[in-house]
Amino acid sequence: MKVFYVSSYGKNNDKGIYIMKFDEETLEMKRVQQILTKDFPSYMITKNHVLYVAYKNASSHNDGGGIGSFTIHSDELILNNNYSSSGRSYTHLCVDEKDRYIFAANYHVGATASYQLENGIITQKICAVHHKGLGPDLLKRQTGPHAHCVGITPDQQFVYSVDLGADKVVMYRYNQGVLLEDTDFTLNIVPGSGPRHMLFSPDGRFAYLVNEIANNIMVFKYIEGRFNLIQAIHCLPRHFKGFSSASAIRMTSSGEHLFVSNRGHDSIAMYRVNKETGKISLLYMVHTGKGPRDFNIIDDKYLIVGCQELNCLQVLTFDEEAEKLLMSDSSIELPAPVCIAFE
Repeated sequence: MKVFYVSSYGKNNDKGIYIMKFDEETLEMKRVQQILTKDFPSYMITKNHVLYVAYKNASSHNDGGGIGSFTIHSDELILNNNYSSSGRSYTHLCVDEKDRYIFAANYHVGATASYQLENGIITQKICAVHHKGLGPDLLKRQTGPHAHCVGITPDQQFVYSVDLGADKVVMYRYNQGVLLEDTDFTLNIVPGSGPRHMLFSPDGRFAYLVNEIANNIMVFKYIEGRFNLIQAIHCLPRHFKGFSSASAIRMTSSGEHLFVSNRGHDSIAMYRVNKETGKISLLYMVHTGKGPRDFNIIDDKYLIVGCQELNCLQVLTFDEEAEKLLMSDSSIELPAPVCIAFE
């Protein structure tokens, strides 16, 4: 049995963190426990037996939002602490290599923040840097900066913050957790792309950026803080004319396959990765329930998909060697799932 965690935007007392179990033999999922949270848990990551949570403020007052930390003990979560951010809402997190600092992306005000960690406990806020810029999106998703994803480059030299509203990847030097933008390295993306999330290949040579508005993936060669665009490939079939917005991007631990979820087309797109060149090629797409905001890969064999608008989780099976991704019959109701994490 595999334990995993789902953050929910459910209404009222349905929101919070759901502890789940997944049986790899039967593909059955079941709820173990719901941890009701004051705010909406928007994004979660695990590192060294700690679950870190980004919170979206659930009230109109300036006393919510922020980040939280739980120790993972067997199939339980033990709260370390929640650190309020005076109404600031966060949508993404990363922790540095030595577990000393946690960095958070604030979509709503377009900023990147840093906090100090001690033994998995968030002890103090260090700084917050506000982004600048806007884009041409007709649906007004780019009227100002919107930091959507934060991470650390494979060489540990930069904190990067992907800004959907400003069409850029802001590159920060970080000394003792203090963020200082290095404008020589900040990456400008094609206007109107709406970059959402970025990840790196296991060997750190390539970066993969999914663009929510342009519905494409950009592939970059990465060398010492520099990004060189080598490919841009669509996430949607050419015949599809409806509205869709690309969402989550994940890669297998082998680095041989890449997946992206599409909300609107409601699908998971599967790509083969050429590990030498970094380029990707579309294999096929599998339709999911409505609004696949996030998914995660278990043991390179299963994808757990969170369908926010259908209020359910679905299981896809994956045979990496045969390159087969199949929708299973296994699903479970869960209110508005928005992120899936496991150790």
